[in-house]
Amino acid sequence: MGEVFETNRLVRHGHTDPAGIVFYPRYFEMINEVVEDFFREALGRPFGDWHRRKKTGVPTVHIDSTFLAPSYCDDVLTFSLRISKLGASSATFLITARCGDEQRLKVALTLAHVDLTVMKAIAFGDELRSDLSAFLIDDSQERL
Repeated sequence: MGEVFETNRLVRHGHTDPAGIVFYPRYFEMINEVVEDFFREALGRPFGDWHRRKKTGVPTVHIDSTFLAPSYCDDVLTFSLRISKLGASSATFLITARCGDEQRLKVALTLAHVDLTVMKAIAFGDELRSDLSAFLIDDSQERL
């Protein structure tokens, strides 16, 4: 238990505001990409397959964010993803972003597994739950 999914994101000019730092909504777009990459790369479950074929998804139901330091154009951010809580139909993801040794962002993001045809929560199922559990941190690991 306690695996970490990591991926990098280049801060582009279009991510920044007139002050030259990442405009906070762009962080939320990057976070969404990180989550999508996690499901595709770490779990082998691309969103397109879920949405079109299975009619299920994992929309965000809650997000807490702390911006610790600014990020600038051409910075390379390393995003790390772990899971702090795994319920029957929801999970809380802990996501951090750093540039080098400097932490820039920390987020707690709760996703719900839903049937998209009726927009109601559904259980993860044994296989998906098992795959998600590999990224679940235990009580001895650092939380946000």
